[in-house]
Amino acid sequence: MTWVWWAALVMLFAAVAVTIARAVRPGTVSDRAVAMDVVASVIQCGLFVGAALAGDGVLVDVALTLGLLGFLSSVTVARFVERMRTTAASAAVTEESPR
Repeated sequence: MTWVWWAALVMLFAAVAVTIARAVRPGTVSDRAVAMDVVASVIQCGLFVGAALAGDGVLVDVALTLGLLGFLSSVTVARFVERMRTTAASAAVTEESPR
C-alpha cells in the first residue's frame, strides 16, 4: 500500500513543478497569483498525504494553516489587482478629460 502513497507524492511533486514553471513565465500578476495559490494547494495535499503515511496529526494542522494562509494571500492579491485596475482606469479618464 505504501507505493500508492509514494505515487501520490510523485504526482504532487510533478504538479508543483509544472505550476512553478507557469508562475515564472511572463504574465500578469493575476496569473502568477493563481499559480502560487495552486502551488500552496498542492503542497497542502502533499502534507495531507504525508500525514496519512506517517500517521502524524501535526502535519494536518500545518496543512490547514497553509490553506488559511493561501486563502488570505489570494484575497489580498485580488484586492491589490482590483485597486491597481481602478487606479489605472481613473488615470486614463483624467488624461482624456479636457482642461
